[in-house]
Amino acid sequence: MRVAEVEVTDTWRNIRNELDRMHLVTMTTSKGTVSQRSELTPGQRRILGTLKLGEPPRFFDFTPTADPERASAP
Repeated sequence: MRVAEVEVTDTWRNIRNELDRMHLVTMTTSKGTVSQRSELTPGQRRILGTLKLGEPPRFFDFTPTADPERASAP
């Protein structure tokens, strides 16, 4: 925590509050499921960049719904 505070030149409380605004939403449709994170704020980009951390992937877990026609094919 202290390293992050020194590098970002902010308090851990502020850093944590900014990063806590990042969310992951899972959407399910008839075609399948996908999880997507929220767009990064300028503050989150600054924190991650300063700490030399890559941006988390925007999409996670693409799970298509099983196609009943394909499942019954020989």
